[in-house]
Amino acid sequence: MGKETNLLEKLELIVPGFHGYKKKELLREDDRLVRRKVADLLIQARKEIERTLQRCAMVSCSQLVAMDSLRKKLVGLEGRVRHAEVGYAGYFDRIKVREREIESLIEYDAKMIGLAEEILNKAKSLGGEVVNPQALGLSVLELDDKLRTLEETLDKRMSVVVGE
Repeated sequence: MGKETNLLEKLELIVPGFHGYKKKELLREDDRLVRRKVADLLIQARKEIERTLQRCAMVSCSQLVAMDSLRKKLVGLEGRVRHAEVGYAGYFDRIKVREREIESLIEYDAKMIGLAEEILNKAKSLGGEVVNPQALGLSVLELDDKLRTLEETLDKRMSVVVGE
């Protein structure tokens, strides 16, 4: 139980207003708060990539197309996270919410927020790597992997939320 408590406490500190899905009437709100936090981090990461794209265009770096692709992925992922139906149809309308499902949801929430923070930090570091094409190329690949991992985590979270 210690691990779940630590994750729950972490989420409560990171996401203002988050209640840990403790009260049934707040389930949809907690879900929305977590997704909004992740989407906000992704927006910040996109802005960092856009700044790097501008710097990269000034020095004609070879990663312009790859970074624009990352920017587009971030836009799509942010929209998917932010605009998913609140509470995902049917899940929070159930009479009973199983403790195991809530624990899984909290774990996925923590993982999504952690990944979004890693994506933001990696996006911030790209600007300093514009002058080193090899380092920039590796960082672009790492960022793409993190985006893919976040997307997979979101898919798994959705399957828990819809009861699959």
